[in-house]
Amino acid sequence: MNKLRKLLKFNLSHMACFFISVIMLVVAVIYVALPWLIDFYIENTAVEISPNSQKVMISMLYSIGVPTFITLAMAWLLTMNISRGKSFIMKNVTYLRVVSICSVVIAVMVLFFSTFLTSFFPVIITVIFLLLALLSAVFANLFQTAVKYKEENDLTV
Repeated sequence: MNKLRKLLKFNLSHMACFFISVIMLVVAVIYVALPWLIDFYIENTAVEISPNSQKVMISMLYSIGVPTFITLAMAWLLTMNISRGKSFIMKNVTYLRVVSICSVVIAVMVLFFSTFLTSFFPVIITVIFLLLALLSAVFANLFQTAVKYKEENDLTV
């Protein structure tokens, strides 16, 4: 039973790292190919977008891409530390705080750029990223408390 738990923990954490790595690779490819992807989207759909709106869309996606990639990198580093058995260290608290800050930045950017769009979808994305910011801040505080207790426990032993 104990071996099974170790095997499942090992595989799940490494699968999470692999999954995040694949997402990071896909985001990087999309980030590089963004102008061509937007041109392809406009040409193959019935959407009519003015050139100014197209420039706003490209600038919005490029500006949101940077904090998104930082968030993914922090999630990858966090899962790598957890898979190595280093769950409650201050680096993980820092990673979670960076995820929280990047989530707020993404939410604000989406909310700002939603003024140029006529859809309700950006509001939903804003709420999702604000919830992610809140959850990651709560987990950062939880991890910080756990780090403090772990250090106190290490000193008493």
